Amino acid sequence: MKVVGILALFCLFTLSNGAGIRRPVSGKGDPFLRLSFPASDHLMNRTRSGEAGNANEYMDEVLALVREQIVLLGYDRIQLPDGDFSFTWDAYPGVNGGVFLHDGLATGLETIHRVGDATLSNTDTVIFFESDCGINNAAFGYAISILFMDIGPTASMTGTADYINFYFHSTIDILSGIVVVDVFDLKKIGRISTDIQGLGIFNWLAEIIVDFALNLLKPFFKELIEGPLTNLINVVLQAYIDSLRNPPTTIASLI
Repeated sequence: MKVVGILALFCLFTLSNGAGIRRPVSGKGDPFLRLSFPASDHLMNRTRSGEAGNANEYMDEVLALVREQIVLLGYDRIQLPDGDFSFTWDAYPGVNGGVFLHDGLATGLETIHRVGDATLSNTDTVIFFESDCGINNAAFGYAISILFMDIGPTASMTGTADYINFYFHSTIDILSGIVVVDVFDLKKIGRISTDIQGLGIFNWLAEIIVDFALNLLKPFFKELIEGPLTNLINVVLQAYIDSLRNPPTTIASLI
């Protein structure tokens, strides 16, 4: 089943930052996107009869659609925030220098996939859908400019994370058909490898630059996860649930 065309149009409408995203606005404290569609008898009947094994199939199909939307919306290449800090060099007392990180880029969100088994459970009126998700080989890079007594070089930094795991939880209201992704939290980050080239005589700044870059990126990715990425998964899952039962929804009915 394919609802990609509808999702692309709707996501572009709801996530207006799109491919030009620089620092996504955090969704923390804001209501998640909620679209009112009839709940799927297909999904609910299987859940009530205890066929929880189908949760893996559902999650894989949802994440396949999410991966397509990540690419369409430009989240596969995310522009990172600039940053700078000052430093002093013991060999030159009283003389300050500066390090500037700019033209940063991150990739890897388009690799999101299920980790382990997904589960479906329910009460009388609500279905709970949950799974661990992961991103493989996420990478980032920055250009580095150093200003110090007119001798500062330009350098570059690259970094990779072996994996990034998330916990996903959503609820599907049986009566209203509303889907809410209520949890999408960072769970674990694998080993992060970094490499800096071109520092020359400023090579002693390498560890300081890496620590600064990682601290710069932590709140940025927290905002991205809590806001645009969670909302995107919410929209895809809602449209997917609807597509199990209904013909493709027109964009006019969504606005």
